[in-house]
Amino acid sequence: MSAELRARLEPLFAAARRIADPGDPLGQRARAELPAQTRLSPQNVELALTRCLESSATDAELAWFSARTPKSERSHVLLSANVFTAALRAIATGLVASPRVFVRASRREPKMAGLLAEAAPGSFALIEELRPRAGDQLFAYGSDATLDSLRRTFTPGTILHAHGSGFGAVAVDVRTLAPLEEIELARALSYDVVLFDQRGCLSPRVVWFQGAIDGARSFTRSVARALAERERDLPAGELGAEERAERERWRAALTYAGQVEPAGAGFVALLDGPPLELPELGARSLLVVACADAAAAARPHAAKITTHATRGSAEFSAEFARALPRSRASGWGELQRPSFDGPVDLRSLPELG
Repeated sequence: MSAELRARLEPLFAAARRIADPGDPLGQRARAELPAQTRLSPQNVELALTRCLESSATDAELAWFSARTPKSERSHVLLSANVFTAALRAIATGLVASPRVFVRASRREPKMAGLLAEAAPGSFALIEELRPRAGDQLFAYGSDATLDSLRRTFTPGTILHAHGSGFGAVAVDVRTLAPLEEIELARALSYDVVLFDQRGCLSPRVVWFQGAIDGARSFTRSVARALAERERDLPAGELGAEERAERERWRAALTYAGQVEPAGAGFVALLDGPPLELPELGARSLLVVACADAAAAARPHAAKITTHATRGSAEFSAEFARALPRSRASGWGELQRPSFDGPVDLRSLPELG
């Protein structure tokens, strides 16, 4: 890992440390401005700043980051609004690729990029419009529709790294659960669900429960209780009309198809067997699927799963990971805190325009 790369990234890490510090004027501004900008509760913003904002990396992590990132003279970054802390890693990816980085913040959430630019002057250029040249790299984050539109407009020869829609998943093998462990697993999982009000590509939205329906029913209730408890400390933020309508539509459909447990602002639904189509629940809601083979049940959805965690034997975890070959493996309750060793989304290969 070169000293040049670490020197390139250290101002960004120093900026993150200031923003995470509630005693720093920059950290105080972040806490004052980000809740309204992100539609998250102040408590959720605080948790994200202290739990999810990277402020350092080991040499080994940066060596992996560098190895995974193609290099170019210039790079460009298009940020998404869904997870405000993700701006740091996205900009860092641009800096690993190139010493000259041009960043366009989301128009819905420009605050985090602005704070980083203020605290790390000269590290990257914050601009209104991206104008990549042939041979430049463009790291783009957003919905699939946004990225499809981008593909039609970028300069021919631009190398696109498209990070589109996706979600996290977890899998449990009931045979390995010790007494009372179910409650601890549910509590740890609840943090990953409530962070960013489940809007991010690392947010878990489905649990594959390998075992009988009775065990899955008990686990569903434990997760619902944990989410309701977590909401007392981390209240939900503001939901848009579309988000509310989508949540209620799925609540009604899943009540008809399975069992639904209230879980504070959201719900936890249980299905006995894999559905033909996997609903991508959000708004602090989760789907539990009872199945005989978690890996086989997850495999058809591999293209959409960015990250996963398992609880079971080494064989169970390895088999599940093989079913999701482009998904990042994380620790249980750590889906929102991946190692700083590359983009969080490892599904995409560069695309040449």
